[in-house]
Amino acid sequence: MKRIIIFALSALAFNAVQAQDTYLNDRATNTSDVIGTARYVGMGGAMGALGADISTISNNPAGIGLMRRGTLSFTLGGQINDAKPVYDDARGSFTFDQIGFVFPFGDASDDSRVNFAFNYQKKINYNQILFAEQPLGGLSQGDMFAWIANSTYRLNEKNEYYFDSPFYDNLYMSGFFGEHTNEKGDTYFRNTNRGEVGRYYRNSSGSLQGFDFNVSGSVEDRWFWGITFGVDHMIYRHTASYEEWGDASYVLYQEQKLKGYGFNIKGGALVRPIEDSPFRIGITVETPSWYVLRHTAIAGLSVAEGQGYSKPGYMDDDNYLEYNVYTPWKFRASFGSTIDDYFAWDVEYEYSMNNFTKMGYPNNDRDYYDRAGTAISMTKDMAMNEMTRSNIRGVHNIRAGFEFKPIQLLALRAGYNFYSKPYKRDARLDQTCNTPAYDWSTSTEYINLGATHLFTLGIGLQFKHFFADVAYKYRVQRGDYSSFDDHFTTLNESFCAENPSLAGKTLEPTEVNLDRHNIAVTLGYRF
Repeated sequence: MKRIIIFALSALAFNAVQAQDTYLNDRATNTSDVIGTARYVGMGGAMGALGADISTISNNPAGIGLMRRGTLSFTLGGQINDAKPVYDDARGSFTFDQIGFVFPFGDASDDSRVNFAFNYQKKINYNQILFAEQPLGGLSQGDMFAWIANSTYRLNEKNEYYFDSPFYDNLYMSGFFGEHTNEKGDTYFRNTNRGEVGRYYRNSSGSLQGFDFNVSGSVEDRWFWGITFGVDHMIYRHTASYEEWGDASYVLYQEQKLKGYGFNIKGGALVRPIEDSPFRIGITVETPSWYVLRHTAIAGLSVAEGQGYSKPGYMDDDNYLEYNVYTPWKFRASFGSTIDDYFAWDVEYEYSMNNFTKMGYPNNDRDYYDRAGTAISMTKDMAMNEMTRSNIRGVHNIRAGFEFKPIQLLALRAGYNFYSKPYKRDARLDQTCNTPAYDWSTSTEYINLGATHLFTLGIGLQFKHFFADVAYKYRVQRGDYSSFDDHFTTLNESFCAENPSLAGKTLEPTEVNLDRHNIAVTLGYRF
């Protein structure tokens, strides 16, 4: 990575937009984590049936209905990534995870009552460091640029030539990957099909934040109900670089920012089926979140001294992409109980229909184009939605947690979460997908995420009015990283003819470590 220092940055950074795609949408909206109060985290988020914690406002809104006293709490924390930074980036970060209150209407001794609650809670922490080094075996991202350039340079109905993917096409056709002339007047044509290794480094930050408003209650202390109206705020940033070393060396650099907001509704119910038993059953239905997002980016290309230069590719006059994401429905069922005042347990199951995540564009006066170069209005991006269904599957989540009180003052907790693998075996980022989003595309890498395991521990102290909790969480996940889609080795006839030794060759994905450690500390007051 230090060799980047010797590069001359030519054609430098320019305003562009990173295309939104199946992989980035999943990264920004897939909530495969447990964040909230330290008690909630310490039990692995398995409190859908137990309730009586403000963080259940987003898990099972009926859980707020079990709270008989007013409560105010806030949670601070920290995160450390297992992956080590390549530069001087920090591995750890401070987090503000939760603040909220519950206000009960009626007397605490009433069996039927109504509660109102508000809670701010982080849903996804985007702070992450990622480094991947992938042997290319003679292939190059430049070959992919050539494939896209050659396959998408078309004539529209107005008899005008245009590019489906302007950034890719122009990187190849008018810059380092295409024909250029040096100071001596010599003409060169760089085709980097002898790449030895690709190195990718990304440092991301930001979070998906949820603001939840809840109304809940109980009926005869056996039936509990609740509804939560959620407003989400998203801000995601990252800086990334991709470099190849071989016959022709270069670095692609990009900075991205994604921001916007979303809405959803969660409804839940709890019941004690046996009158004299504390055993409870909980059910929750969460509607899709409708996100309105805007994404901007800066991208540029640096090349080794003496190897020519690149020129900025054509970009639309507007340097942002507005789009909508419609996340899937989620369904949860939970079971839990207590033994006197010293032991509590909870087990729950969630199914998230991630393969039905949808993407579209605002129906306004902004023009989007199909592959014939015709302006269209797309409230739904059919091609991208089909790629989502082809690559992503429904996700199963199993949670389990318990709390043990050896004395009334002290509580010990532990929990476990399992999220199934969200991507199919043959998933890939198809760069030829017929989507308007690729008119602004500036990257080719993708990661097929594996299953996620969460291991949690917690401890709590309870006084007359004040309480304090601490939790530790270890999130374990791996992913298969690819620098670019390698299908051009079978689909690009000219490439196969000119490079018979590389025809049909595929990249071997590189496993990346996405593990991280979290600490959460909650202070609260009951009144």
